[in-house]
Amino acid sequence: MPRTTAAHATEMRQRILEGAHQAMLSGGYRGTTMPAIATEAGVSVGLLYRYFDSKEELYLAMCEAVTQAQLDDLAVQLGQIPDPRERLGSAIDLFVEGLEAERWGPIVIAGWAEADVKPALRDMLRRRCDQIRAFVQMFLREAVVRGELDAAAEIEELSLATTMLLDGVIAHQAEMGDRFDADLARRSLVALLGRSLTRG
Repeated sequence: MPRTTAAHATEMRQRILEGAHQAMLSGGYRGTTMPAIATEAGVSVGLLYRYFDSKEELYLAMCEAVTQAQLDDLAVQLGQIPDPRERLGSAIDLFVEGLEAERWGPIVIAGWAEADVKPALRDMLRRRCDQIRAFVQMFLREAVVRGELDAAAEIEELSLATTMLLDGVIAHQAEMGDRFDADLARRSLVALLGRSLTRG
């Protein structure tokens, strides 16, 4: 019986996180209320508060879950691509396409806007940065093992630079609005990041 209860709780938590994701994609962080999230998730507001004490706590959990899920999916897809430049291009494609299709950029920007006054948000953003950097480091170390990247490559520095570049794309999309050119953004990232790879 406890096992079933735990499984149900995990399922409900995931359902709420997905509802929060959809609600915040539509209304942004500030414009989304707990009742709106409950409606999107198909649960009562009372049940929502049994799992999350506040919108901020729910936002934090949602951001971490979304980031990790995206990185997990990316790792699986990239593992099937043998060519280093194609692998890099695919990674960047998925990132830029996600910005357009899933519109999660504004969710990250909402966190940036509130980080100065909400320490928990800043901590979450730091963890998100660490998640992305760890993924990039894995990508780069695997490239070294395959002989696609110079063994003397500065992994720490390259991983931070890449993470900052990706966040720059989020900011660029926000400032350009409907003038955001996804293909140009993709080609620009490939042109810059691809310079690190050895030419076969």
